Amino acid sequence: MSLAFNRKPGLSAATRDRIFRAARELGWAPSPTARTLAGSRVDVVGLAVCRPARLLGLEPFYMEFISGVESVLVDRSCSLLLRLVRSPEEEVGLMESWWRDRQIGGSILVDFRADDPRPAVARRLGLPAVAVGHPRSPAG
Repeated sequence: MSLAFNRKPGLSAATRDRIFRAARELGWAPSPTARTLAGSRVDVVGLAVCRPARLLGLEPFYMEFISGVESVLVDRSCSLLLRLVRSPEEEVGLMESWWRDRQIGGSILVDFRADDPRPAVARRLGLPAVAVGHPRSPAG
């Protein structure tokens, strides 16, 4: 089945079609967990937000932002892994462990601070990341 579902050479079109038909009839679908273990890409994007949970619901921006991110990811058969953290250091540690443990295939970085270490950490890890916003320029 792996050759068929990964579109690898070695199967005729007729054999591939029979495999797909049998899988549909049985209700079988590839397991995202198995794909991750086999070294395929991870279809999960991580988002760590550094603020108390009770405040997150009071900020309309974050509810709309998370909803928008989720709608884009769903269209691409991806998931969002959201975690609230208490400190920037905890967020960096979370990014490192998520990436090391292959829980995420990329990250969204928000709430930049002066001298923010996260972009450098993402580069060092080779973690694909999208930056939303930017650090404020010093006044003056």
